Amino acid sequence: MADIGPIGSAIYVNQQMASVASEKNALLNRFEMQALAAATAAQEEKQEIENVRPPEENHGVDPDREHTKEQAEQEEQRSPKHQKEEKTEIASKPLHILDVKV
Repeated sequence: MADIGPIGSAIYVNQQMASVASEKNALLNRFEMQALAAATAAQEEKQEIENVRPPEENHGVDPDREHTKEQAEQEEQRSPKHQKEEKTEIASKPLHILDVKV
C-alpha cells in the first residue's frame, strides 16, 4: 500500500469535493427557493393590503349628542343604586391583610 503524502492527501480530499459541493448547492438552492416563495407571498399580501376600499368620510362631533351623553352620565352618578354600590365596596374591604389561624 502506498503512503499518502501531504500532496497526495490534498488530491484525495479534493476528489471528494464534487459530492460535498453538490450537497452544498442543493442546500443553497433550497434556501433560495424558500426566499423566493417568501418574497412572492409578501408581494401577494402587499397587493391584498393595497386593494381596499376608500375610507369613509368622518362625521363631525354632534354637540347635541355629546350633551345628552353627559346628562346620562350625571344622572347615573346621582342614582341611589350607584351610591349603594359604593357603600358596599367600602364596607367589604378586609380588616386583616393576613389571617393566620393555628
